[in-house]
Parts: sequence; structure tokens; C-alpha cells
Amino acid sequence: MPSETDICNIALGKLAGAGDALDGNAFITSINGSDKVSSWCKLNFPRARRRTIINLATIKCPFRSTVRFADLGTEIAAASLPEIGEYLYVFNLPGNCLEVVRQFDENLIARRSQSNISTSPLAATEFKWETVADESGNGKILLTNTLSNLDRDSAFIEYVIDTPKTGGFSEAMIECIAVLLAHGVAPVIGRDMESAAFMLQQYLEVTVPNAQAANQRGYNDSARTVKNYLGGRGGISLPRGQRDLGTFVDAEGNRRNIF
Repeated sequence: MPSETDICNIALGKLAGAGDALDGNAFITSINGSDKVSSWCKLNFPRARRRTIINLATIKCPFRSTVRFADLGTEIAAASLPEIGEYLYVFNLPGNCLEVVRQFDENLIARRSQSNISTSPLAATEFKWETVADESGNGKILLTNTLSNLDRDSAFIEYVIDTPKTGGFSEAMIECIAVLLAHGVAPVIGRDMESAAFMLQQYLEVTVPNAQAANQRGYNDSARTVKNYLGGRGGISLPRGQRDLGTFVDAEGNRRNIF
């Protein structure tokens, strides 16, 4: 998989390289280099990575390598927290939590698993929640009115973490980071603000929706249905024919149909 330096150079390539600015080199040799472009890439790379992870989590379609689940354990004494507002329960979030995707019913997931039904959290019952910064400075806390773990004495959540190791990055994630990074470095390498604005527009209107579609294909079987419009524009979803899904070559070299 591409390294951080490789992803930075993908970003620079989207801006036609940095060769006409600063030190005359089109690309960097290391994100840890001492030149201005490398230094700026190193500063912005983690920000672009975290922002990308958060953006996809916000639309409830996170990169699978960043997803974690947690029973939040013991409740915090709510009376001591002025930020609780309308909520009944308060829980500390895991230390590695970058963003909460959803709070949902762990019991439902367990029943689906026992029934051999899809265990995707996307189909589970979700609840209202909020996250706020703990005024004591100890990180974020989750506010909720529902106890949703198996024992009904805590909250059960899906959340995302920051993942600095590029080995787990999907192609969609790499593209998102590169485009957002290009937006950040464009002014530094002498590009005008129009170039920076274009890359941000590309990120929001093209790259993120493409990543969302790629992530959705890994979460459910919606790609295996095709609309039938015989009954009107609304249509119904029918299973795709075996041939419609294409073929693949197995380990023995035999070509097989995808079911």
C-alpha cells in the first residue's frame, strides 16, 4: 500500500506537482524532509486523514478499518455535570474514540446473529445521543436517554478511531486524503486560491460520495439488486441474475460465476 509520502505525492500530482515553486522539485522524497513542501505535507497529512475519517463517519458510512464497538461501562454521576441538559445518562467515551457513528441496541444485534439474519449495525435500532467535551478536560463524553447494551446498564456504540498506519487504507480512503491534502497544500506551493477551492469542491462533491458508495458495497447487499420499473417509476428490487454479477478466477485458476 502507498506510504504517507506516496499519498502526499498523489496530492501534489493533482496540482501538477510543486516543481514551479519553492525548491523546484515536483515531488517530495520523504514526508519527514526538511524542505517547505515536505514540512507542510507532514503538518497537514494527519489533519486530512482525521477529517476524512470523521466526514465518512458523520454520514454513517465509515471506512471499515476505522470502526470499533464499545459497551461504555459505568455511568458517570450526572448530577456533577452541568452540560447534561435534557439527558438522563452520561458515559465516558473510549480514549481512542475519534467520532461516534451511532448508539444502537446491542440486544437486537445479538438476536439477529442467533437467527442468522444480517448483523449489520445499519439495520439496528438507533437512539438519540450527543457528544460534548468534558469540562474537566478529560476528553469527550456521551449523553443519552437510553441504556442500549445487552445488560441494559450502559450504552453500546459504534465509533471510529484515527488510523495512522497506511496499510489499512482502502483506495477510497487514499483518494479522499489525497484530494483534501491537495486543497491544504495548494496555496503553499504557489497555486492560486481557485485551485484550493476546486480541490475542496472535488472532495465534497465527488470524492466523498464515491467513498460512501465504496464503503456501502462492503456493508450490505444492495449492489446485488436491480430496480424493476415494470410497475411504475418506483419499481421493486429484484435479485440480479447470476451472470449480471460477473465472474472471478479461483485459486486453482478456474473461472467461476459470482453468486
